[in-house]
Amino acid sequence: MDIQSFSWGDIALSQVVYVDGIPHITKQAIGEWLEYADPRVGVNTILKRNNHIDHYSVGVNLTSTDGKNYDTKVYHPIGFLLIVMESGQPRAQAMKVAVAEFVWHFAGPRDVSIKERNTYLREIERLTDRLATSRDAMIYKQTHLAIQHYCHLAAWPMPELTLLGKEVKQLQLGV
Repeated sequence: MDIQSFSWGDIALSQVVYVDGIPHITKQAIGEWLEYADPRVGVNTILKRNNHIDHYSVGVNLTSTDGKNYDTKVYHPIGFLLIVMESGQPRAQAMKVAVAEFVWHFAGPRDVSIKERNTYLREIERLTDRLATSRDAMIYKQTHLAIQHYCHLAAWPMPELTLLGKEVKQLQLGV
């Protein structure tokens, strides 16, 4: 199997192989991404304490830079995430927060009263008006985050912000 690099968003991994079209990551690459001083040792320490993660690995035969073939384990993206979740490294902490926010966004509370939902929708309208007139990047970003928050609370989709500043007559009406 050929070792490749892989990148997606903030995740850049140096050693990935594709197994059935799915990127699988070496311990070395995971440890480097987590910024351990000794990448393999850092990941091995996590794996010793968490045997269940091995269920998300597969053995492959890789050719190293010295031309020799080596049997090694590579980790499915779920295994990668489980290793990250067990790490105390700063980069791992940031990913834990991102995953928690993602889960909260899609699995958070959804039962709201009509009165609460109407309050949230009025706040979304107010914030959207503020966003439309904002010229300051920081205020724009903070207002955008507040809109996301209220949409989540109201169990309401995000407004189509690309329409901000457009006049109604500029929009094509769907029939």
